[in-house]
Amino acid sequence: MRRSAVILLLIILSSAPVFAQKAFPPITANDRIIVVAPHPDDEVLGAGGLIQQACAVGAEVHVVYLTSGDHNQIAFKLYKLRLHLSPKQYIAFGELRHREATAATALFGLTRDQLNFLGYPDYGTLQIWRDHWGDAPAFRSDATHTNAVPYPDAFGYGESYRPENVVADFVELFRRIRPTKVFVTHPADTNPDHRAAANFTRLAVLELPPEQTPPQIYYYLVHFGRWPFPYHYHPELGLEPPQQLLDDGDWMTLPLTPDQAQLKYEAILQNHTQLTTRHYFLVSFARADEIFATINELPVPEVPADAVIDWKKAVRTKAIGLPPGEASNKTGAEHVLLEELAAMELEETAYVRQGDELIAQVTLQNRLGKRANVHLLLYGFKRGTDFATLPKLHINITPIGSVHVFDDRKRVKVEDVKVISVGNHLIVRVPLRLLGDEVPDLIFTATRANLGEIAADDTAWHLFSLSSGPTNGHTIKPPSNRTPLWVK
Repeated sequence: MRRSAVILLLIILSSAPVFAQKAFPPITANDRIIVVAPHPDDEVLGAGGLIQQACAVGAEVHVVYLTSGDHNQIAFKLYKLRLHLSPKQYIAFGELRHREATAATALFGLTRDQLNFLGYPDYGTLQIWRDHWGDAPAFRSDATHTNAVPYPDAFGYGESYRPENVVADFVELFRRIRPTKVFVTHPADTNPDHRAAANFTRLAVLELPPEQTPPQIYYYLVHFGRWPFPYHYHPELGLEPPQQLLDDGDWMTLPLTPDQAQLKYEAILQNHTQLTTRHYFLVSFARADEIFATINELPVPEVPADAVIDWKKAVRTKAIGLPPGEASNKTGAEHVLLEELAAMELEETAYVRQGDELIAQVTLQNRLGKRANVHLLLYGFKRGTDFATLPKLHINITPIGSVHVFDDRKRVKVEDVKVISVGNHLIVRVPLRLLGDEVPDLIFTATRANLGEIAADDTAWHLFSLSSGPTNGHTIKPPSNRTPLWVK
């Protein structure tokens, strides 16, 4: 039986698509590195080998923890063998995870003063990003029952759970440390805090003062279906990006020595609270390499006012398509017919600019289901303007074709937002003036499809350019010699 399993594993590995082994650029003593970890343990899982190599060459290394991981209720309950936990116990759990992270990174040579715990709410930061800008009330954690950072050793102790505070903390740390390289979770990572970490990091880099050279951002992956395959400790195997993400970033590999992989494994084991439920998963990151991606902020192409749009040449966001049975956001929906879920499968959202309008084409694999809602989120960024004051458009298209537009939680007149349905496409025309008094330089955007309260599918958050002028973003590339985005 064991021999058959080994043969099957070899067949699967030999038939898997080959990842182009582009080498990660060398770390030097002149580098100042920040690893952004959505939770304690992510820094070791995604970049434990990189931290070791950076310390070995004398680079300056810091870790910034967005949350304290205090909402991992199943792990905590099993670890403490208690069914019911009080808010104080959840905070104590967060403090315990601080100590575990300190012990894990100490194996790499990092000291406590190189670790920055921001203390924002575990399992709440994406909602903070999405819904709590401006006049919206601060987010409140249903685990710790607080709406402000409760950890006395946190960088922002006492700060309310508001996105402006998260960004300000990142900007201040980036301003002090002046990193040359920042490592953060990939925007397509399926954990919501991991997606939020990517958004807050990208925004903080854009918000840096003009005199500061922006760092290069590299993205690492932790959660995506059953990745990385196979589970358990396999230091002889390398990592490859999931097939669905091969085109979502320029991927590179950082080889690790056997000793570095072993030390990474030992650091993973310092996160005792997480091993109670996910040992098999966590140790699978101790491999022969680590992989990172850069992601370009692509320009939204402009189309002449009288042209017919060729959508094949638009800039686009693909839905995060996981194999059947692996999408965690499709569980717990027994009362929803599978046919309805299939009807809501997002394929992609494509964008062009035509005159003073941003035009989005949302493509579903089938026509809308009976209870389907499509949510298009558009957050513009303008240099020199406070991001918090700019509109955060939430466009909700219902199954009967009605359209509701909100700026955060404030309803916006919808007369100028035009939506038409063509087969399995929704064409949404949005006047750019709804995104601010001036045309934004960049736009954060994502699409979600819901069946009632159940999220059926979504795209990652992407950052696109709407400006052909000078940029402060380090990853924006000038348009290549594109063919015209229109047909006569």
